[in-house]
Amino acid sequence: MTAMPLGQLVEALQDGVVTLLAEGAEPEPSIDGVELLDCPKVVRVAAQRHLLLGVGVDVEDRATLDAALRTAADNSCALALKCTIPAAPDLVARIRGTGVPVLAVPPPMPWTRVQRLATSVLAARANEPEPGGGMTGGDLFSLANAVAGIVGGAVAIMDTQQVLVAYSNLPDQPIDETRRRGILGRRVPEYALADHLSREVWVSDGVVRHHRAGDLPRLAVVIRAGEDVLGSLWVAFPDDAAIPDCGPTLQEAARVAALHMLALRRQVDAEQESRDRALRASLESRPGQGAPTAGIRLPAVLVVLAEAVQERKGRKAGDPSASARAHAALLRMLDLAVLDSRSLGYEPAAALLGDRVYVLLPTAGSGSVPTGVLLDHLLDRARRSLHRAFVAVSSPIAGTRSTLLTARRDIDAALDHLREQRAQPGAYRTEDLRPELVLRRLVGAVRGDAELRTGIAERLRAYDTEHATEYAATLLTYLRLFGDVAAASRELHIHQNTLRLRLRRAEQLFGVSLADPTRRLLLTLELTALERP
Repeated sequence: MTAMPLGQLVEALQDGVVTLLAEGAEPEPSIDGVELLDCPKVVRVAAQRHLLLGVGVDVEDRATLDAALRTAADNSCALALKCTIPAAPDLVARIRGTGVPVLAVPPPMPWTRVQRLATSVLAARANEPEPGGGMTGGDLFSLANAVAGIVGGAVAIMDTQQVLVAYSNLPDQPIDETRRRGILGRRVPEYALADHLSREVWVSDGVVRHHRAGDLPRLAVVIRAGEDVLGSLWVAFPDDAAIPDCGPTLQEAARVAALHMLALRRQVDAEQESRDRALRASLESRPGQGAPTAGIRLPAVLVVLAEAVQERKGRKAGDPSASARAHAALLRMLDLAVLDSRSLGYEPAAALLGDRVYVLLPTAGSGSVPTGVLLDHLLDRARRSLHRAFVAVSSPIAGTRSTLLTARRDIDAALDHLREQRAQPGAYRTEDLRPELVLRRLVGAVRGDAELRTGIAERLRAYDTEHATEYAATLLTYLRLFGDVAAASRELHIHQNTLRLRLRRAEQLFGVSLADPTRRLLLTLELTALERP
């Protein structure tokens, strides 16, 4: 990597990632690498002039902080610390007294993201063309036109989600059906994905010639920042004979494109975080609170994913390691949901609340696939990548914040129902589960309001507890099976005559009227509401 002035690195990372807390004694310190500082008591690091990420440093612990500052000073390194901004004056004074350049990282910012962004920026710096030479471009469209003008082909630039982020639009450019559909849909057409994702292209460090049957011949080069793959650049030519020797030009164009792709990635990450925060705030609010909906794109479909209930051999109840693995799987599912939604044409918002992943999919996305297709794809990816089975429930289209909250209530109820029934993994819709949801709401109302109960179910429960009988369970099974004596006796594992005797005794002891449809309905609701899990 080429060394980069600390000020330029801070500017490239932007204030949302780091803030310059102390400039240090050196007029313009330079950084040429990133390293984790897990234990500040180790005063030797791998190399000098690195940015040390103080993962194991607590700014409130003076001894730990001083050890980290000494490590940075002894190795001519800069130090990044997690602390709130503005920092306490005594903390700033103590840091400045050491002469070490120090960056402040917001406490919620993951260290992994800081490391990835800083490494990518430094890698892109090594690819930056020298002033006065090479290729420049104000944006990716300008770069695409510049390359097209030099090599005489039609240029397209894609990101890693196969989205077409820029293309050349010079007159009289060669075009085929794949390029036409790609420009109209702003993504690689589905039928051409296999060729676009050819291993020959993506593992190559140079320019690769590729010719798909029925299309114009193309040259392709991967856009990288260090080891980080950002996308690809493709050039279509009229025919094989017209392809010039332009490998160095395309490789330089890929280096310039990497700078713009990094900027796009930072912008997309920032927008995603904003949408995720807005979704969380909206879902956690209550009706009438007036929570802001800025960042929430409606109309949209709400999808919630939860791990399916499955018996796992060797798993013990309350096993902390199993809980940790389950939580890690949910975090990975959250990432999968966002990445797959993006790649299939959506601009999602996502949040992890409890043991469920909530994903909001705006319906106005251009070129997005149907929600059902996305969910099938996502559940299949979870099986293959996470080795876990999930249940997904989707809502109807929500056009307002109140309908979004209603959608969450219905989906949560649907997931509770599916969990109780130990439903098979897969995708479900609340519209298809409407009868079950209505019944749950009715039973919940009866359970929570004594005035909606006749009191017979309570008397049945009390009598069963006192006399070790099973009148309540017998009646509920009989009613749920619509009075089918044979089926109810089989489920209860008793003789049919025994069942009939219990029913007659219940009518005598408690005034149960099984011949009256209204009373049967009320008794069914009461017994269901008071049923023990």
